[in-house]
Amino acid sequence: MKTIMVDDEVKAIKVFETYAKDIPEVELMGEFTDGMEAAVYVKENPVDLAVLDVEMDGVDGISLGKMLRLLYPDILLIYITGHEDYAMDAFRLHAAAYLLKPYTRDQLYYEIETAKLLSRRVRKGIFIKTFGHFDVFVNGRPIMFRSGKAKELMAFLVDRQGGTVNTDQIICALWENRPNDEATQNLCSKVCKALGNELRENGAERVLISKRGVKRVDTERFSCDLYDLLADDEKAKKNFVGDYMLDYSWAEERMGLLSKYITD
Repeated sequence: MKTIMVDDEVKAIKVFETYAKDIPEVELMGEFTDGMEAAVYVKENPVDLAVLDVEMDGVDGISLGKMLRLLYPDILLIYITGHEDYAMDAFRLHAAAYLLKPYTRDQLYYEIETAKLLSRRVRKGIFIKTFGHFDVFVNGRPIMFRSGKAKELMAFLVDRQGGTVNTDQIICALWENRPNDEATQNLCSKVCKALGNELRENGAERVLISKRGVKRVDTERFSCDLYDLLADDEKAKKNFVGDYMLDYSWAEERMGLLSKYITD
């Protein structure tokens, strides 16, 4: 889970950072001693989990939690404080956890696990269909992609099942007949940006992960008929009639493998 830590005490941030390194589910994106700086960051960078100190100079943790909830209603909040008096305010914001200082590594791990379970409940609102023609549904409604190439890029990432792809791999798949020159790389960059914008506009921005020149989908964020099929789901097996992402030539190999998988 993409996570930020906000506490006006540097020592407290260091403690959290040390503990978080041992928790695989935590992808620490930022540490802040100022609540407003954290709010500005989250406006441009979707976050799954915010760990907030309640008592801070300037914007306190409860107020910051309200700001973050306005930006992302499904964001998970964990509050850390030295006083139990703030528990009720935290619970009113449906905090995933409330930790009292000093806390242990095991206590933090337990609360992160609880937050992770809550996070999984959120992802079911997104369903990705790969059998036949490719489509992405958010709360039962398909995303009407304005850019056909952005939609194809999304399909390519879903086909990779969470594996990372770089620019060269994207160009090879989506523009197999174009040279991998500066013009094509610029085109690829525009398509990647368009995909991010379209997902954001439809409330599905957390599905896409971009980092250090590579992209992937967060498979924990959505349901997918392909993934169900590969997990031996009987309903998915019945729904697959041999057609897979029919609009994309690079998907033909996978379609053949799936057909063989069903018959074996």
